[in-house]
Amino acid sequence: MSLTSPFSRLSSPLRAILSLLLLLAGSGTAIPACNRTITSVSATGTLGVTFTYTITVSGGNPQGYGATGLPPGLSVTDPTNGVISGTPTTVGVYPVTLSAIYNSGGCTTITANVTFTINYPTLVGFRLPDFTTTASSPLPPKLMLQMGANGTTTTANRFNATLEVNAGTVATPVWVPYNHFVGITDTNPNYSFRDSWINDAALPVRQSSSTSGTPPAFAGSQLTTEVPAPGVYMKADPRATRFGIFQMDTNPTTSSRILSSLWPTGDPNAANGYGGNIADPGGPVEHAPNRFVGSAYYPGTLSINGPPDNPAIRDTATAMYADNDGVTRSADAIYPGAATTTGSSTPYDATSTSYRPIILNRPFRNVGELGYAFRDLPWKTLDFFSDKSADAGLLDIFAVNDGPPLFDANGNFTGMGAVPTMIAGSVNLNTTQTADLQAVIAGAIVDESSSAIVGTGGAATDAPALAGQIVSATATTPMQNKSELITRVDPATSAKLVETILPPGSNDNQAVKSRREVVARAVSSVAQTRTWNVLIDVVAQSGHFAPNAASGPNTTNTAANFVVEGEQHYWVHVAIDRYTGKVLDKQIEVVNE
Repeated sequence: MSLTSPFSRLSSPLRAILSLLLLLAGSGTAIPACNRTITSVSATGTLGVTFTYTITVSGGNPQGYGATGLPPGLSVTDPTNGVISGTPTTVGVYPVTLSAIYNSGGCTTITANVTFTINYPTLVGFRLPDFTTTASSPLPPKLMLQMGANGTTTTANRFNATLEVNAGTVATPVWVPYNHFVGITDTNPNYSFRDSWINDAALPVRQSSSTSGTPPAFAGSQLTTEVPAPGVYMKADPRATRFGIFQMDTNPTTSSRILSSLWPTGDPNAANGYGGNIADPGGPVEHAPNRFVGSAYYPGTLSINGPPDNPAIRDTATAMYADNDGVTRSADAIYPGAATTTGSSTPYDATSTSYRPIILNRPFRNVGELGYAFRDLPWKTLDFFSDKSADAGLLDIFAVNDGPPLFDANGNFTGMGAVPTMIAGSVNLNTTQTADLQAVIAGAIVDESSSAIVGTGGAATDAPALAGQIVSATATTPMQNKSELITRVDPATSAKLVETILPPGSNDNQAVKSRREVVARAVSSVAQTRTWNVLIDVVAQSGHFAPNAASGPNTTNTAANFVVEGEQHYWVHVAIDRYTGKVLDKQIEVVNE
């Protein structure tokens, strides 16, 4: 059987033409399929936070990029490099079509579908959502927050809650806490009430932009331009609320109180914090603790707790309170130092950290460092710097010395023994030798933050001056205990020993509480006042008397006829309890000359 190709049955001219066409077709260039893709994936952004996204491709260099369906606030800001950026303004899930434009490689415009998800910012706690209320007139409706049941209809179930107000921007939030337990509501001229947690009042936290009840997008301008500004945008010094619940009704500043500092520097309307005379009801301060009854309440001056500076520099309006024993004691910033304006030379000072508390990250080195410890009152640490101190006795009854180390039969350390009842080598604070005290005080740490130490120069804060003041003060009337370094007051002149040793001054070393306590820290664990330390200089001689010593050569003083053949020098150290007269210890030291 023979097989015949259809091509073979063509005439010769046709076969020649067809062969030529096939030959020409084989000599041409084939156009390849587009093999480039967009490799970008879906993305997530946050409302109000800057968003940046770059379109990427698998190969080649596109002439440009594009995108459709982007969330509001985003756009292709750099079409040459495929950059999408902006700040999202609306939460949602958005299908986005990305595109890349080519003019080579068989490609023209390629696309890819992705999803952009815009979320609310992540907050700790509960975020009040946008709301729509029923229209009202003549004022826009507002969102009210009720802390517990309304006591007028049911039993009140009050509870504490902390709200936070964004005093920054949506993109860069600055959340300021507002503690509803304080019970502060501003009496804006547009308000006709003074309500708080105390009487189960609902708290206005956000109002509509119009009488239709449409909620506005949050903006920093709400803190100052809303009329009336929500009462939640108020604050008081949280370090002062530990005295109890109180309410401040007035806002003396021209803007929302939330935008001001706790102690507005240089603000004549609130020179020492938000406070004033106490009147319940009627304010400006209501529901104040009993210890402030009869006096004005200015929380900024609780770091002073003393009379106004003379001249009045930083505390033109003061608040003072007595402790439970009825004594008014100074707070840590009682000395004004180099104060020039409200808030300076206090822990509130924004330009200096000198008056801020010291936090140790190590064990105590001496008893005097207890002065760094907080007591349960604002801006008060244990007091080793004022004559009315209730803490000075700690210098006499506490110690940081451990007992002797204890070891087992194999020489292994097992612990510390009992603290000895008697310690040798302590310096007597009533010494007449300035050099003894100077050696103890020199090199003591004045400022923990900078490791500055007491020098040996001629300044009032140097060791020679400090030691000299102590010796001079005890020359006539010795101290009976270490606490007198702090509490002694001259009955004739009313001079305070603590200020005689280190006079107050306009520099930090003479004004800052932690620095003024340097003498107490230096001597607290190495000095004492109860023991007399006596040094007896003894010269022991050996020899003999001549047989005729009684008759000469010195008949007036026969001891002078002693013939010295040997001599030894001794120093006898004796410690005597100045209250009982008992010899506590003695040591004999041989002196070799």
